[in-house]
Amino acid sequence: MSGEGGSSSMAGAGRPIRALLVDSSFFTQPYDTALHNGLVAAGVEAHWLTRRLRAGEGIQLPSDAQTALFYPVSERGGPRSERPLSRLLKAAEHPLGLARMVHLARRYDVVHVQWAMVPAIDAFALGQIRTRRPVVFTVHDTQPFNGKAMNAWRTRGFERLFDVADALIVHTESGRASLIGAGAPAERIHVIPHGPLPLAGAAEPQARGARWRIVLFGRLQHYKGADLLVEALGRLDPAQRARIEVMIAGEPMIDLAPLRARAAELGIDGKTLRFEPRVFSDADMAALLAGADSFVLPYRAIDASGVLFLILGLGKWIVASDIGAFAETLRDGETGRLIPPGDIDTLAAALADAVGRKVAPGALAATGWDAIGIRTAELYRNLITARGKAVSR
Repeated sequence: MSGEGGSSSMAGAGRPIRALLVDSSFFTQPYDTALHNGLVAAGVEAHWLTRRLRAGEGIQLPSDAQTALFYPVSERGGPRSERPLSRLLKAAEHPLGLARMVHLARRYDVVHVQWAMVPAIDAFALGQIRTRRPVVFTVHDTQPFNGKAMNAWRTRGFERLFDVADALIVHTESGRASLIGAGAPAERIHVIPHGPLPLAGAAEPQARGARWRIVLFGRLQHYKGADLLVEALGRLDPAQRARIEVMIAGEPMIDLAPLRARAAELGIDGKTLRFEPRVFSDADMAALLAGADSFVLPYRAIDASGVLFLILGLGKWIVASDIGAFAETLRDGETGRLIPPGDIDTLAAALADAVGRKVAPGALAATGWDAIGIRTAELYRNLITARGKAVSR
């Protein structure tokens, strides 16, 4: 089949595009669900390869639109484990999942991968698929693993992904520039924005006091700057601290003991700074975010942030680093405050200034998922057409 159809959502001769999408670790389920809905609205038959749900995770993708292909032993529905034995087992299972993915890819017109968990091995598998089908890779973070140190094997593996993909999707113009600077072919890079993400649970805010609540939420990792936030709180005078309640909440991927110790050294009490280091259920997350007065995102590095697009629809004042999607989405002084990454004094001033700040209705906006689905489907169709073939039923 040639891929020429009557609309951008058709693979040809009246048949929709069949797309196989892959998020092996289900790293971004809210994004996956929103993209899935946008693709379906654009006429794409989309199916996902993922892992089993963990305890406390709600089903968002339709159950008939996903196959829990990856990590059948290490992901048995229990809580996330970072024990060395669990990580080794998962690493051993990953190539087996990729082999099954390569086999299943023959049934689809295009394969679209969201994350490469082991870049060198993932690139090899995608290279096999590409001999028969177009491959799309979304580069959510153009700095691999958000700037974490990587050995040469992982670095080369990530760069290899640029070669084996027919198309690379980034969410921002700055991300496109970063990939070009890293040597990715400019003609393969496509900017398709990230859309707003709905809260999955009922947004019933938590009980709270009179202080202005500022929340840093998400998987707590070094690049997200929780340590910078603690230092900034330490530079506020007692009267300023007494007006705010800062919450650092989310699944801890770093040791928080040094942050707690540093907060104590700086004289920051439990009324000013609270830690909630845990995996949040959908309902708990919705309650936490709905109860915030402002949000703070003092990231050291980022392209697109799922947290940003999760909180965007809440219409709250956002203090964020002047990088990536923050810089391209927020309007400094109107929807929040953009600060130089790593600038602790400016961050401290922005926290104090956030108290009482409101955002005008409609001021925070993002591209809708129907438009994103259409643009992604158009990319698929163009790739299929360029190949001059697609899978027949």
